[in-house]
Amino acid sequence: MIRHIDIAVQKIFEMKEKEPAKFKKLIDEGIMIGLGVDLGDRSKEVTTANQIEEQRRPKDPEYAAVTEAVIGGNSAEAVKLTAALIGKGKDPTDLVLHALMPGIQTVCELYDIGESYMPEILLANEALIEGVKLCQEKIGDVHSQGKLISLVIEGDLHDIGKNIVAAILRANGFEVVDLGSDITVEAAVKAVKVANADLVIGTTLMSTTKGGLKALAEVLESEDVPVACGGAAIDRHFVETFGNSVYGRTPLDAVKIAKKICGGKNWKEVRKDLH
Repeated sequence: MIRHIDIAVQKIFEMKEKEPAKFKKLIDEGIMIGLGVDLGDRSKEVTTANQIEEQRRPKDPEYAAVTEAVIGGNSAEAVKLTAALIGKGKDPTDLVLHALMPGIQTVCELYDIGESYMPEILLANEALIEGVKLCQEKIGDVHSQGKLISLVIEGDLHDIGKNIVAAILRANGFEVVDLGSDITVEAAVKAVKVANADLVIGTTLMSTTKGGLKALAEVLESEDVPVACGGAAIDRHFVETFGNSVYGRTPLDAVKIAKKICGGKNWKEVRKDLH
């Protein structure tokens, strides 16, 4: 066994020396898997970063400039451009939906294909929030789409994915009570009752703790509050072995699930919709 390991290590170092591009790709993919990104079948045709940016870019050049500021995580520029458009009489709700939101949506979709990372998403989210604040001052509070609980289940301290998902959900108009990591079923249930939550977003990167999400979903069934489950240790097959739950692979899946649940659909309907 040790001999085999030695040979494997030697091959890796040879790759680093002779094929640096291939070595970098291997390391990058390992990091993405660690963050909970399902790399899937790389032989399939995927949307490129340029295609995503082109699809999301507003046709109005002034709106597009706001979008670019959000994508770049430039809060000062996003605020400056948003304020200027409000000063021109632009509808603040329209600015949120069609200038600011396309920025965070672009970064999220780039994340899904491995072309952006957590720092970019968090910076884009900050730029978005600053722009939204200006719009809210003009129109009052944006109507909440629903109240969610976000957590990493007991036994797991990995919260990178959870933080990304919580940021994206807030950017999409949801109230998110973030409990943090290593959260027991009992603590989660108590928080759900206190907040009168519509949905729990639960994640884990450790296969040894994923049973906690099953236990949480089963307990919350009597409260009629489903659990959206995600993370590297979770897959659709596992989640569908128990009820009151929906599987989400990406941050954007979490948004889709939240919109459907808070829109009145039950977990069975949402699970079927996302197949």
